[in-house]
Amino acid sequence: MRSSHADQFNHDPDAHGYDADVSDESNPIRAGYRATLDWVADRAAVTSNDAVVDLGTGTGNLARRLPRGRRLVCVDVSARMLELAEAKLGPSADYVQTDLLEVFERNDRYDVVVSTYAIHHLTDEEKAALVEVVAARMNPSGRFVVGDLMVASRSAIPAVRARLQHEDVDALFEEEFAWHVDEALGALAAAGFVGLVAEQLSPLSWGLAGALAGATVRRD
Repeated sequence: MRSSHADQFNHDPDAHGYDADVSDESNPIRAGYRATLDWVADRAAVTSNDAVVDLGTGTGNLARRLPRGRRLVCVDVSARMLELAEAKLGPSADYVQTDLLEVFERNDRYDVVVSTYAIHHLTDEEKAALVEVVAARMNPSGRFVVGDLMVASRSAIPAVRARLQHEDVDALFEEEFAWHVDEALGALAAAGFVGLVAEQLSPLSWGLAGALAGATVRRD
């Protein structure tokens, strides 16, 4: 299954300016970027025995924060983003140029699935499908940890837009698919994730974490 907007959100043309772009946290879309990556890396709690997949690796900024596991699979639809990630991470990771949903057509199983600032490119229906397939491809003690652009609920969107008053925020809600935290938590619970955590890290950046039975997620 390929996400419907994969080609639209292929960031090949923007790859070499991406790190400079995300460093400007004065933009409300970028506010909390570093804190969110740190939050995800911390909650993922990768151990040396874990097989990890990073969905939407980009230039590797999350992946290089992760402790070394048994295996790291870096996934992105952008070839140029993966080239930059490999320059940071080296040859020890596996680099897979494919869509976030298509990667799970492989028979691999994972202990940890992480993602930052990528899944908001999926429609609501595709997010729900992703949560289900992640749970199906995880080992029994798997952890799923995400940091992304989110709002607490659909009803919160008008107030968020009015408070931030920024063209990039308007574009997020008109052209992309920010998560709704309440619905995301419901989808995670329905897929079998427990110990759910949601934490707001900036006006638009949130972290979500959950684990299958038998695993734990840090809550502090």
